[in-house]
Amino acid sequence: MYISERHLNTLFTDGTGLSPKQFARIGRVRTVLAADAGRWSEIAATAGYYDQSHMTAEFRHFMGVPSAVFTAGQRPAATACTA
Repeated sequence: MYISERHLNTLFTDGTGLSPKQFARIGRVRTVLAADAGRWSEIAATAGYYDQSHMTAEFRHFMGVPSAVFTAGQRPAATACTA
């Protein structure tokens, strides 16, 4: 059985509550969070980012602070998730 890309996208979104792109973005940020200390450029490459600036922008989008600030322990206050 074959399904279209659009239908697969709809099935994925219905099943997870996230689009495949959003799911992948969260996965990359989780990879950064799980990374051992090292050079940010190497962590970005390992996580699948084009470069460090893209990693930092996406990390800031999801976590509320840049990656270096987060790992230094300056974490933002917890807030409820909004859909």
